[in-house]
Amino acid sequence: MSNRAAIKLISVLLGIFAWTYVNIIVPPQVRRTISTKIEYRNMPELMKITPEEPRVEVELEGNRRDFIISGPEKLQASVDLYNLRPGKAILPVKVTSATGLSVKAINPPQIRVEATALVRKEIPVKVKLLGQPADGYLADKPRITPEKVVLEGSKSVINRVEACQVEVSLVQLKNSISESLPVKIIVDAGAEKSDIEVIPEKVNVDVTVKQGYPEKEVSISKPVFLNKLPEGKKLSGFEIIPKTTKITGPVRLLEQIKELSFEPVDLSKIQKSATLTQKLELPFDKVELVGSSVCVLDLQLADAKVNRELKGLSFSLEKTENQHTTVSVSSYSMKLKGYLQDLKDIQVSDLRIVLNISEMKPGEYEVPLSVPAGLPSGVEVVDISPDEVKIKISNLEQQGEEIKEVDQNSQPKSENKDSSNSLPDGREQ
Repeated sequence: MSNRAAIKLISVLLGIFAWTYVNIIVPPQVRRTISTKIEYRNMPELMKITPEEPRVEVELEGNRRDFIISGPEKLQASVDLYNLRPGKAILPVKVTSATGLSVKAINPPQIRVEATALVRKEIPVKVKLLGQPADGYLADKPRITPEKVVLEGSKSVINRVEACQVEVSLVQLKNSISESLPVKIIVDAGAEKSDIEVIPEKVNVDVTVKQGYPEKEVSISKPVFLNKLPEGKKLSGFEIIPKTTKITGPVRLLEQIKELSFEPVDLSKIQKSATLTQKLELPFDKVELVGSSVCVLDLQLADAKVNRELKGLSFSLEKTENQHTTVSVSSYSMKLKGYLQDLKDIQVSDLRIVLNISEMKPGEYEVPLSVPAGLPSGVEVVDISPDEVKIKISNLEQQGEEIKEVDQNSQPKSENKDSSNSLPDGREQ
């Protein structure tokens, strides 16, 4: 060994001896400040403590040998929560150090904590399916394990939870799936998911995918009516049996179908209440009915009042032997409303109006035409036209003078003393 190598070896040995002597045999005293997490002890059940991970700085004193020997577990800081109640509190920080190390300072010596009471609530998990399997495939109802999860949080937040759900994508699937998926919390505006703990955080979802087409339940549309019912009838109601039916086919076609219809119904061919069998119409060839291809349409008809106008009806005057009259019209029209069976029983003679003018003195009068007596109770008079007649009354002794006046004007008038017959305009009775 050369002299140079011997000198190097001696230098190394002297260095090791000096380090050992200073740090182990006669170690100096040193101070170090260490930041550590505060541990919560005697944590109450169903209680949330904030801050969740507080920290404290501790000044320790000891020799280098003790710091080296103590390793990472030099100290432990803790806060006792045994008597803690919901609300805010200031609690002392307790620090224990390793052997040979002493605590010189704690910053902060106390911490402010806030305790919030928690509640637990069990909620079923719903599955939100995204997309559809490939064409010609369908998915069975998802199976969830477990079916419910437990939510833990403050009462105010838990009460705002609307649902727990997992999302499963079925887009273009041809095979069954089994996945462990995280549970999502659906809350109203303002609530944060971080405020709620979900137990367990994930659930297993199994979906069986197989060949076939899905089914869809659709309603049967209201009937379309053509023409009018026979006179004297009205549609009081109808019922479709069943109101819905099931169809099957490709998803893209099913999505376009909201309801099924059948051929229009011709009301002019229906005389009374009837039950009709109607064939349902499918809009696409690839869409099929799962059940029956027909439905039943139950029509309820009722009698309806109709209007009848009778023209050329006569009226008569009831007068004394000394009265001579001239009337403005010889007949009238009457509009009636009622059921057909009642209108058919009415005779023209039942509509004859008798005007009593026997107590009237000579002069010109406008006499209203009143409703004739003897009409059936179910028949009402809608209109009488004209609603009044003009009657000129004179005594028989004045008749000669009138005739002379007519002769002078070359406008002869004929007389008819039969008061029971109707006369044309401007003629006398």
